[in-house]
Amino acid sequence: MNFKMLHSLFIYILLLMLSACSDTENETRLVGLFTSAGLDIIAIDFPAAANENVISINTFFDYTIEGLQSNGIDTIAVTDNIIWSLSDGATSTIDRNGRLSGGSVAETLTITAQVGHLSQTFDVRISAAKFDQVIQLNSTQVLVNMCQTQQIIPIGSYLNDDGSEEQRPVDNSVINTIEWVIRNQEDNTPSQRAFIKTDNNITNLQALEAGNVIIQARAPSISSGNIITSADFTQTLDHNLNSLKLCLRSESDLAACTLSNNDVVENNVVSLMAVANYQAADGSNFNQNISAYSKWGIDNISNATIAFSADRQQLDITGSVADTTANISVACGNIEQTVQDSEIENGVVLTIPVSCASGNINCLFATEAMTIINENATSLSVTANGFALVDNTAFLLTTRPTIITLNVTANFANSNSVDITADVNLNYTNQNIVVLSENTTVPGEYTVLVSGDAQIQLVYQGQVFVAKITIQN
Repeated sequence: MNFKMLHSLFIYILLLMLSACSDTENETRLVGLFTSAGLDIIAIDFPAAANENVISINTFFDYTIEGLQSNGIDTIAVTDNIIWSLSDGATSTIDRNGRLSGGSVAETLTITAQVGHLSQTFDVRISAAKFDQVIQLNSTQVLVNMCQTQQIIPIGSYLNDDGSEEQRPVDNSVINTIEWVIRNQEDNTPSQRAFIKTDNNITNLQALEAGNVIIQARAPSISSGNIITSADFTQTLDHNLNSLKLCLRSESDLAACTLSNNDVVENNVVSLMAVANYQAADGSNFNQNISAYSKWGIDNISNATIAFSADRQQLDITGSVADTTANISVACGNIEQTVQDSEIENGVVLTIPVSCASGNINCLFATEAMTIINENATSLSVTANGFALVDNTAFLLTTRPTIITLNVTANFANSNSVDITADVNLNYTNQNIVVLSENTTVPGEYTVLVSGDAQIQLVYQGQVFVAKITIQN
């Protein structure tokens, strides 16, 4: 008998035992049993790496829960259906999302998390010790390659009124007050090799170049009221970068992706990403989107313009003048061009080309010529799971698939054709939501719900294509 069968038998026995309880008790316990069964978990816990057992008064911490799945091996993050509570008499509070807000007095309390019929506790001490200074960049060595980012959790010194010291991760109320100073280790000059940024109480070290740096943390001491600068923290920014290339942002296979189409429709947008191939510590290779930490440039801002997307995971190129070209360049490392500190902080996108100096092994470079084409599309071509469709004509699928994937191509008067499946200017309208459900994160992808007649309207630059698909069992 396997573990899942035992788990099912256990729930069945519990259900039989409920027959001896009141209706209200039955209902509560049934809800609890089915909640945990629906999540496929048999136990919950507070993961040690993500939870703190000491926080300061008048600050907060977001606690998390993980569930042990029914195979007894795998764990998953649990974010919903959690009931949080604190031990009786606590002056601190905890909200429905697991955020513990420390009260104004020191105390020791117990957090209880309940998911269905499962529960777990975690002891926390609310400390009156006051933050004095940062004494360590992170509890463990930080490993980061150039054009990568790594979260750091600074360790602080906290002083009690009797002079005793506590050393623990910096509280959320303090971490946003830290000013980070970074210098080049070899000559003590201000460094653009790295930048440290705190967003939503999470601090990330962004490595932009290879080399050795000295990092200091400057922050106001709650204990003394003075601004205290930490000791020097030495940090190596490794290279380990094998190659760099440009790909369409819509590509999902980073290893195989290429910039297969270099066309940008006039007054429209094409999104690119910088893909790096790194060597891992075990000798294997892996690929990563490093757009946010790369340095971008363009040779002609009259023909096209470039800008980061809001999440900096792609570079958006907007075509300005048809029948022209614009060379898009990207580099990882210390480029030849001058970069301002504000550009390091907000992302380097220059209105001139970027390049690496000859012989500079700590800089990798790629460039692509983008052609701006006439904006007037004359027709649309559409395939569904690789089968060509005819506008407003039903296509029969004799075997019902799980997913239907549309691929849309815009055809232009100058004989160019462009894949616009993920183009923000292409409008998809699912006209039969009973048959298909749209995947809002993958343009052109639909989940088949039932057999029947599906119909999707596609509109691009005034061109309309109605994709009709009949799905049989």
